[in-house]
Amino acid sequence: MGTTLGQGPPSDEANEPILRAPRVVTGLIIAFIVVHVVSIFLTDAQFQYLIDSFALTPERFAHFGWHGAGGFADTLAAYVPLVTYAFLHGDFVHLIFNSVWFLVFATMVARRIGTARFLMLSLLATLGAAVVHLVFHWGSPVPVVGASGAVSGLMGAAFRFILIDPSTSPTWPRERLPLFSRPVLLASAVWIVLNVLLGITGFAPGGFGRSIAWEAHLGGFFTGLLMFPVFDRRRSWMS
Repeated sequence: MGTTLGQGPPSDEANEPILRAPRVVTGLIIAFIVVHVVSIFLTDAQFQYLIDSFALTPERFAHFGWHGAGGFADTLAAYVPLVTYAFLHGDFVHLIFNSVWFLVFATMVARRIGTARFLMLSLLATLGAAVVHLVFHWGSPVPVVGASGAVSGLMGAAFRFILIDPSTSPTWPRERLPLFSRPVLLASAVWIVLNVLLGITGFAPGGFGRSIAWEAHLGGFFTGLLMFPVFDRRRSWMS
C-alpha cells in the first residue's frame, strides 16, 4: 500500500499484483461509487443543484470569471468544480469504465511514489484536464463530469516507467524513461490519436451527451507525463 513522504522506499512494484491497490486508490474509487449512488436517489431539483454546483461547466466560468460573483464564498465556489467534477459520473457504465482504468494506472503510480505525492499528482492532472477543457470550450453550457482527466494524467505518468524493458535496464524498476524516449513518444502518439479519433466520432462509454471530453484527456495526460519526474522520489526531478 502507499506510503507518505519521508518514509522509506516502497516495496518492489514488480513483485506485487497489479490489482492489489493501495488504500488511497481503493478509497478514491469508493468515493466515486458513493457519490454516484447517492446522486441516483436525489430529486430532479437536487440533482440539478449537484450538477450546477460541482460539475465543470465552462459557461459558469465565462459568466463569473475566475473570481466568482464576489466575496470569499463565491470565489471558493467558483474553483470547487475544477476538482469535484472528477467525482461525478454520467451513468454506471461511465463510472465503471473510469474506475477500472483508475484502478490500473493509479495503483502503479501510487505504489511507486507514495500516497502524498500520488494525491498531489492526481490533483494536478485533474486541474490540468479542467483548464484545457475550459480553454477549448469557453462559455459552453454543457457540463463535464468524470475522473478520466485524472486517469489520463496517471496514464501519462505511468508511461514514464512501465514501458522500460527489464532485460535492457539493470536498474529496473527504479529507472525512469526520458520524455523524448522512443517508447514514451510512440505510446503517447497512439494514445493521442485514439483520443482525437474518439473526439471526432463522438463515441464514448456513457456520460453526459454521450461524447468524450478528449481535450480534457489531453490536458490531464500531458500534466501527468510532464510533471511525473517532480513527484518521482526514485530519482532527482532534474534527471
